Amino acid sequence: MKTNLTYVLAFCLLSISFLVHADIDDELIASEQIDSLIKASTNRVYENPDESIELGLSSYENTSYSIKTRTRALMLVSLAYTSKRDYQKALEYIIKASELSSELNDSILQIEILFRTGILYQQLKIFDKSIEYLEKTEQSALIYPVQDSVRVFLANSYLVKGFIYKDNLNCDIALEFFDKGIREYEKLKGTPPSANLSIAYYNKGNCYTMLSDYQDAKNSFDKSIAFAQMEKATSLVSFAQKGLAEVYTLEGNYEQSVQLLQTAMEQSSKVGDLVLNSGIYNGLFENYLALQKWDEYQKYYDLYLKTQLEIKISERNSISDSIVENSRNQNQKLDDIHNQFKSRLKWIILIVIAIILSVILRERKNKKTIIALQNKVKTIQNQKTTIEV
Repeated sequence: MKTNLTYVLAFCLLSISFLVHADIDDELIASEQIDSLIKASTNRVYENPDESIELGLSSYENTSYSIKTRTRALMLVSLAYTSKRDYQKALEYIIKASELSSELNDSILQIEILFRTGILYQQLKIFDKSIEYLEKTEQSALIYPVQDSVRVFLANSYLVKGFIYKDNLNCDIALEFFDKGIREYEKLKGTPPSANLSIAYYNKGNCYTMLSDYQDAKNSFDKSIAFAQMEKATSLVSFAQKGLAEVYTLEGNYEQSVQLLQTAMEQSSKVGDLVLNSGIYNGLFENYLALQKWDEYQKYYDLYLKTQLEIKISERNSISDSIVENSRNQNQKLDDIHNQFKSRLKWIILIVIAIILSVILRERKNKKTIIALQNKVKTIQNQKTTIEV
């Protein structure tokens, strides 16, 4: 569950940060295409990442577009690879975007790239590098003259730091960063980002559960549910309900936990999130076991096992797809190297032939010069002999 939910949270934060900056950048046709792709629906990138990659790469390779547009095109490619959970490729393209953007005087864009790099390192579990980039994000955001323009990146950065400390079982520090992130979200002009606040309170709830502070955990999960409902984010609502149900189970309120899990299961039925379903089934069979309702226990235990199998199959397919794509990329690289080698070999052969011809022509010229000198010497000697006679 942790891996899947971490992915969901990361994608939400990356997508929202992309949206915020997209509102500022609408200079050229390619830029408008990329921005509209994100503005129209975050799910479009999630559901059709290959389409986004194709658009992003074609825009980046078009050198007639501005550097800023080409940079954002690379950022779109990175976001699409994030949606495919290929964090290594996503990191590769955000680093390319960082290198390209170094030619620009755009502090907001630089801050966004720093944040996106930090969260990708977090997804790769390279926590020291993630903290390094998140701190750079915070430093740059805090000195930016117009705080409202960069506050969302500052808030997101605090939230991701909270993820890192929570994953490393340091919930006391994690809670501090979740609270800092929430305070920054609340300072944003207009309507605060409900999805982000839901994510923050969900993670606070998990931390309080781990600390056995059940009342604060329930308060946090309630807030997470409320904010998720405002955003109509069904998966976030269900995750928060599952978290709240876990608290009820720990308190021994098995019937209340079952009711909440049943609600979460019904509303998430169209989401199709296998890991979420697995967590709900797990909670249900544990509660029914405690209630000694054996038929219900067996029903949800079987569903749990079936879903676990589907998750493993899905993971294997993802790995298989990744291997195929990597193999395709490697073959392309080998073809490129082979073509480069053939091209260089042709030039080498031409240069060698040119050198040989040059040597031959020079030798011929030297021979002619020597023969001419020998004839001249002979002529001089003959003239000298004639004079002596």
